[in-house]
Amino acid sequence: MTPIQLPPLAWNCHTHCFDPEKYPFKATRAYTPEPARVNALIQNSFTDQLMLVQATIEDGYRGLIGNLNECRDSDPSKRALGTIFWDPESVQELQGLTAADFDKLHDAGVRSVRIHGSYGGSGGDLDWVKKQFLDVARHCPVHRHDWSISAQLPLSTWSSLEATLLEEPLLEGVSIIADHNGCANPSDVGTAEFQSFLRLLESGRFFVKVGALHRRSPTNINLMRPLIETFADRAAESILWGSDWPHIDGSVRGLNPTPPLLVDTHLELAALKEWLTTEQWMEMLVHNPTRVFGTVEN
Repeated sequence: MTPIQLPPLAWNCHTHCFDPEKYPFKATRAYTPEPARVNALIQNSFTDQLMLVQATIEDGYRGLIGNLNECRDSDPSKRALGTIFWDPESVQELQGLTAADFDKLHDAGVRSVRIHGSYGGSGGDLDWVKKQFLDVARHCPVHRHDWSISAQLPLSTWSSLEATLLEEPLLEGVSIIADHNGCANPSDVGTAEFQSFLRLLESGRFFVKVGALHRRSPTNINLMRPLIETFADRAAESILWGSDWPHIDGSVRGLNPTPPLLVDTHLELAALKEWLTTEQWMEMLVHNPTRVFGTVEN
């Protein structure tokens, strides 16, 4: 397939790096990917602006910061920002970070904090999820530095959070990002939970990362078309794109390295370009991520 030409200043809003020789994984990790180092990320990022996300298996954010620095040093044309993980296993350490500590993280390129409801989390426990959001809002510079909060949660949980996310004073003005298509499947279109999710998207400060379509529809990504088109038609200003490189296989648990999934990102991008209007395509790749993450310089 002929590679899709992405517009200048396009963003890839969801990538990972794994270099266990430099930054060992947790001993308590749920899965173990093969190494996916910065040089490979640069070759597979598809864009010159990218968001590097700390995965749940990483032992703290030191690796994220190190990889951000290495990415910039290796290829100054790459604009790399980062998302740290609000790790339940390290919550006391994270809550102990000072304003000066957060300033250093911001200067290093951190712009978002991630809550994970699958690996090491309780995404189906509404009280637990609410507490994570409020803890992040209390302790992280979501207002002072305009950081966003991202989360991987079931669609049903997003639906149940609608009132909290829109009405909680601590979250007022904070950009919220739903990872991985809001964990919505093709069969969810038209359901009450999906309609609730759309209302969040229409709120003006809620975003969804479109991408890794194979995770929601493994046999045929084209089945995701009605879902993605609905996102874009209802709230084009709220969609982002993330490749999810290096496409880890989290279904294989344990401490032995597992090869990544074989994913054709060119095919996914071609499908998305066909499904979206030119304006929606530009919103997803350029305008929306710049609005929510800013630039490397700010």
